[in-house]
Amino acid sequence: MNLDHRAGLYEACRRLSPIHPDHANLPIQEGFNWSSCLAGVPFDRLYLVVFHSVRRTTADLQVLWEHDNRAYAGALEAGGLLRYFKGEMNGRRECLSFCLWESREHARRASGRASHQAATRITAEMYESYTLERYDLIKIRGAKESLVFRRLGEVPSREGAPGVEL
Repeated sequence: MNLDHRAGLYEACRRLSPIHPDHANLPIQEGFNWSSCLAGVPFDRLYLVVFHSVRRTTADLQVLWEHDNRAYAGALEAGGLLRYFKGEMNGRRECLSFCLWESREHARRASGRASHQAATRITAEMYESYTLERYDLIKIRGAKESLVFRRLGEVPSREGAPGVEL
C-alpha cells in the first residue's frame, strides 16, 4: 500500500464511530458507520479485534485506565493500528472496544508487547465477563463496494486469561 493510500485509510478509520446508542450489544458491523467511512478507500483486507466486556463493580478504574493507555501506546509503537475505539461503559457496566489493524501480524506483534501482556493479566479482577471476537474485514469491489466481516473465532471469557492470542 502506498503512502497516499495508507494516509487515506488511516484518516477514514479515524472517523469510525457508533451509529446506535446500544452499539455495545449489536453485532459489530451494525453498530458503527463502517460503510460510509471506508467507501472509496483502497484496501483489500483489514483485521478487527472486538472486546465486549462487563466490568466488575469493584474494578479499579484508575488501574484499568493506566493499563489501557500503556497497551495503546505499545500498539502504536508496534505499528499497523488504524483505529482504537475505546468504548464507554453503559448503565449495565457493558462496554465494547475494538482495534482495527492493517493485518493480523500487526495485532500479534502488539499483543506480544509487555504492556499488552500486563493488561491481559488484570482481566479477571476488572471484568465479570468478556469476549474477544476476531474478524477479517474484507472489501468486495464491484458495481457497488461492500464490506464483509468474516468472523475468525471468539475467545470466551476465562478467569485470569493472560496472553490471549489476537
